[in-house]
Amino acid sequence: MKKFSISLSLVLTLLITLSCDNDDSSSEFTGNEVRLEMIPGTVQGNTTTGTLLIRERSNGQAQIEISLNNVLTNADHPVHLHVGSLDDDGDVVLLLERLTEQNGIGRSVTILDALEDNTTLNYSSFLNFNGSVKVHFEDSGPLENEVLGAVNIGINTSGNQAYLDGLKSITICNSDFGN
Repeated sequence: MKKFSISLSLVLTLLITLSCDNDDSSSEFTGNEVRLEMIPGTVQGNTTTGTLLIRERSNGQAQIEISLNNVLTNADHPVHLHVGSLDDDGDVVLLLERLTEQNGIGRSVTILDALEDNTTLNYSSFLNFNGSVKVHFEDSGPLENEVLGAVNIGINTSGNQAYLDGLKSITICNSDFGN
């Protein structure tokens, strides 16, 4: 009986240790994160809703995760980081990972390192960035500058509420890269 209880104790200790060792997510992220509600664009009766989640990785980088509900089946949309707020319609400074439909939800996950001009952009600097993120309907064509969803980020986040309350609306968007 004593051997059985020692063996059982050893097995339980081993299982607890292994289950803790398999949790890589705790070491991948610091726990610092900001969640923002996406503002629906007005393209062709758009009804998308969703969130943009900014997570700090353990190395200080920012991971941007966008989820949009009510996207078209097999959707594939470009996502841009713009300089300036949604009011400014600023130039694109970085292409984020494309938003693609997976099980009825549009998803995009980007790990930020630097802007197109090689300016470093980590979690802390992203939270203080003068910018906005926009999901465009298409890369080129008549709906190129139409927006499915957008959000002010960094120093501009206080401007989101007017859009969410319907006091302002997003109609079109600049797809040009800044110099």
